[in-house]
Amino acid sequence: MSGLDLDPALRLQAHALLDRLVGEGSTFSSGDARRLIALVPMTRASRLSFVGTLTGRGGRLRGDAAGVGPVDLEGEARDKRLSWKAPKLYRIGGYEVTHAPGEIGISLLWHETRIDQSGQSCVLVYDAITGEPREMLIARERSLGLFFIRLSYVSYIPWKTPVAG
Repeated sequence: MSGLDLDPALRLQAHALLDRLVGEGSTFSSGDARRLIALVPMTRASRLSFVGTLTGRGGRLRGDAAGVGPVDLEGEARDKRLSWKAPKLYRIGGYEVTHAPGEIGISLLWHETRIDQSGQSCVLVYDAITGEPREMLIARERSLGLFFIRLSYVSYIPWKTPVAG
């Protein structure tokens, strides 16, 4: 899940490509996109997948500290990521990247800590046969509220188009 099976030099190159692809502007280099498609290993796509996180309590330590008295320390919560038929996740720089036929998903590492998911992830869509990039889509969160219940969903809208390069 960590992307350690990618050669470090290739991971650095992929990180530079990701930075350029998600940078400012309404276009992206098709050459950079093709190189990223070639660098990140592809996994098979599944129609149905599940990804979740379980959070457990950390350890607890009690004792006496000199000059302070009784001390009670709680450890940090432990997170366990569960996945079923989810594409392999590569951590490249500050990004989490998945690669399934026809698309590369790109998310900021800290996207799950944000309340609003808008702009925290994007998708590079390409032709699975030719490898030619078609477009990039960016996440936009929408919410529906009814009384005290708020349901949010993320959809992807057009963001960037490729230019020769």
